[in-house]
Amino acid sequence: MRKSVLYIMITACTLLNAAGQANRDDILKAVSLSGRGESDEAAAILKGMKGIESNLTLLLVRGDILLRAGRTGEAKNDFMAAEQMQQGSGLYGLARCAAVGGDARAAVAYLEAHLRSPQRRSEPEILLDSVFANISSSAEWKSLWKKDWYRVSERKSWEIEHYLKSGRTEMAAGSWEELASLYPELAVTDYLKAKIMMAGGKHNEAASIIAGLASGDDTPPEWQYTLAQAYEGAGEWYAAAAAYGKLIDAGHPDPKLLFLRSRMLLKSGDRQAAKRDLERYLSIDPDDTGALGLIGKTYAEEGAIYEALPYLNANVDKHPGEATAFNLRGDAWLAARSWERAAEDYAMGLDLDPENGTANLNMGIALVNSGRIDLACHYLRKAKALGEKNATQYLSKHCLK
Repeated sequence: MRKSVLYIMITACTLLNAAGQANRDDILKAVSLSGRGESDEAAAILKGMKGIESNLTLLLVRGDILLRAGRTGEAKNDFMAAEQMQQGSGLYGLARCAAVGGDARAAVAYLEAHLRSPQRRSEPEILLDSVFANISSSAEWKSLWKKDWYRVSERKSWEIEHYLKSGRTEMAAGSWEELASLYPELAVTDYLKAKIMMAGGKHNEAASIIAGLASGDDTPPEWQYTLAQAYEGAGEWYAAAAAYGKLIDAGHPDPKLLFLRSRMLLKSGDRQAAKRDLERYLSIDPDDTGALGLIGKTYAEEGAIYEALPYLNANVDKHPGEATAFNLRGDAWLAARSWERAAEDYAMGLDLDPENGTANLNMGIALVNSGRIDLACHYLRKAKALGEKNATQYLSKHCLK
């Protein structure tokens, strides 16, 4: 998930399953816009949405987007309304509003109340929240963290997650042994065991463990993401798509879920469903280079070059500094046997990424077919040097003198 939308997604801890698809997509569009720094546009979408004042989740999402847009007073109103609807729900947002205004006393008072509530965030989440940098040197802030707010099991879990993220699997395993000796009955103990197994390449076993843990409706969304990743690592593409689909159907406010599911659907062979997800995702984030490239590639592989080109052209136009955008369009032209156009795009891609073995190979193939053998041999030799074994057959046929 993108860091720029992480807080909004955490804020929307109550899922959006009460909204219809049209409203859901507007919410996802607002989250996406805010993540791209267009918070005023995002707030305008949610301001015009009916029923938002009676929906706890939407108030929290809009409050955060308004805060990102610098509209602190309006954000505070949304968080206060959320707090009136459900005690504890708006406290963290109110603490952030106060911190933005430099009011350390109010921010810490709200945050202390939040830490006493069932909705409390983890210590790493709070300490890494840049909003609080404004008050982090205050006496109130320092006094707050003199008290230990968290259980041993929570701290040990964060430690294991940190080790895994930094690639220190053996240290994660050692910390897990300590956690398991103290809290063998906790679900998080089994979950972290599965994550350590994934780090060691045991995706099938990990998926089996997490699937048992993630069967209930109260499963943390993060666990469902991890389950999808475990299935993907195990090559269980359709199961991975289903895991992402569960989050989508529940209304989890992460626009990228549609893209993630489309990748798994393509690998499982369901191209039509994948294209529907990609088209829906592009209606939410029309500039995403990964989605533009993937849907264009999918159409091109089907031989539908003229359906592919609008997406591939848009990708190049919107991302002229991305080698992949040119290479994917080159692939489409290559499939259509338009050798000259393919060579033009590969040349642009190789200017940006000259060490791409596949692009060098395809450039060589395009040049062979357009009759420029001497130039083709240069790219074919480089492709072979970069590990492209398929270059050998072209070299032996066209480049041995």
